[in-house]
Amino acid sequence: MVARASFHTWLSPLDGSEVVTVPVTLPSDVPAVVASARKAFESWSVTTLESRGRIIRTVAQILESRSEELAKIVRQETGKPLGASLGEIGGAVEMGYLVSSQGRHEMGSLLPSAIPGRQVRVQRMPLGVAALIVTYNAPFPNYAWKAFPALMAGNAAILKPSPATPLSAMVFGEILQEAGVPEGVFQVVHGSGETAAALIDAGVELVSFTGSYPTGQKVVEASARNLAKTVIELGGANPLIVCDDANLSAAVDVVIDSAFSNAGQRCSSASRVIVQDGVYDAFVARLMTAAESMTWGTEPDVLVSTLVDSQSVEAFESYLAQAQSVGATVDRVGALKGAPAPEACLAQPAIIQGLAIDSESGMAEFFGPATRLFRFSRDEDAIRMANTSEFGLTAAVWSSDIARAERIVEQLEAGVININGPTHGAEINMPFGGVKHSGNGSRDAGIHSIDQYSDIKVVSTFFGA
Repeated sequence: MVARASFHTWLSPLDGSEVVTVPVTLPSDVPAVVASARKAFESWSVTTLESRGRIIRTVAQILESRSEELAKIVRQETGKPLGASLGEIGGAVEMGYLVSSQGRHEMGSLLPSAIPGRQVRVQRMPLGVAALIVTYNAPFPNYAWKAFPALMAGNAAILKPSPATPLSAMVFGEILQEAGVPEGVFQVVHGSGETAAALIDAGVELVSFTGSYPTGQKVVEASARNLAKTVIELGGANPLIVCDDANLSAAVDVVIDSAFSNAGQRCSSASRVIVQDGVYDAFVARLMTAAESMTWGTEPDVLVSTLVDSQSVEAFESYLAQAQSVGATVDRVGALKGAPAPEACLAQPAIIQGLAIDSESGMAEFFGPATRLFRFSRDEDAIRMANTSEFGLTAAVWSSDIARAERIVEQLEAGVININGPTHGAEINMPFGGVKHSGNGSRDAGIHSIDQYSDIKVVSTFFGA
C-alpha cells in the first residue's frame, strides 16, 4: 500500500546483536497511511461497543498466552531484566481486559431538561484517526495504554513507536490483526521524529504522545494547527520525601526500587529524595549499604540493566560530570554481576549529594540509574523543595503519621502521589498523568482514558411534537 524507501535496524543494548530490521515510513508516505486509516474508520466507528470489546479481549488473551516470548523480545530490544519485562507484558494484558469490559458497561447518561417532553442523552462518539506516538521505556504498556482505549472508542489508530522498540511494536500490530482488528484500523509506522511530525501534519483528529517536555511542546504546537485533540504525558523529576518519623528501612528499600529499577528510565523515577535533617545521616548510611549490594549488569536477574543505547549512556555520564562540576559528590554504587559484552550500554548506578535543589542540576530530569539527596528541616520546607521543579508527575511521602503525610500531600504539585509507597507503580485502573510541565491535564490508563479518545454528542428527543 505504501512505498518505503529505507530501512531501520535496531541493535540490542545488551550485546550489540541485531534485533530486527524494519521498513521506515517516510514523511512523504504518511498521508497515504492516514487516508487508509480514515477509510477503515468509516466501518470501525459504527461497530458495536460489545464487538470492539470482544476483539480487544482476544488481543489480551493472545498477549497473555505469549507473555514469556514477548518478555524475551522486550529484554533483547531494551535490555530490561527478564522479570521486569514479564511484568510489563502483564500490565498490557490487564489493560486489555479492563478496556474490553467496557463493551458491556454504560457509555453515556440522561440529563434532565426544563422543557416538558424533552429527553436529553449524552454519549461518546469517536474522533477519527488517532496518532499514538510513544517512547521506549515501557513498550507494551505504552502501546496498551493508548491503543486499547483509542480502538474501544471507535477510532482508527496509527502507532509510531520509538526507533528503539521496533520489534515489539511490529509484533503488537500483528497480534491485533490476528485478534480480528480489521485492516487499516490499526497500523504501525516506523521512523524518526520527522515521521511523527508528518502524522500530525496529515490532519489526524487526535495525537497521544508520551515523551520529553521539549518534544511534547512541539507536539502540542503542531497539533494546534489542525485543532487536533491531544493526550500528553511528559517527564518528571519526582520527589520522595522522608520525614523524621518514617520507617527508614522500608523507605530505603522503596528508594532503591523507585530510583534504580528500569535503570532509572522511568518518567516516574524517584530522582529527588528529600530527607529530614534529624534522620538524614542515618538514612544515607542505610541507603549506601543497600545500594552497594544492588546488582547491575546484563544478567537477566539484575536490578539495574542497560540503558537503551550508547547515546543515553553518554548523556547520563555527562549529567553526572555536570553535577560534579558544580560541587556535588557522586558516589558510584552497586555490585556488577557477570561480565557484560563490550557493546553493552551499561552505566554504573550513582547517588548524588550536595546539589542545591533549585539549581539546574538539582531540578533536571535525567534518564539513568541515579538519585539526588537533599535535606529539609520543616515540613513546609519539604513542600517548597518538592514543588521547586517545573515538573509535577509523581511524588511520595514517607511518615508514620498519616495525618501529617496527608497535610503534605495536599500541598504537593503532582498528579500521582503515594503515601509510604514508591513514586511509580500506577495500576491500570488508575488514571496516570501530571501537572505543570508533566502533562496537559489528560490522563492515561483507567476506564476514563476512553473519554480522552472520544468526543461528546448531545442528542435530544422531543416527545409529542
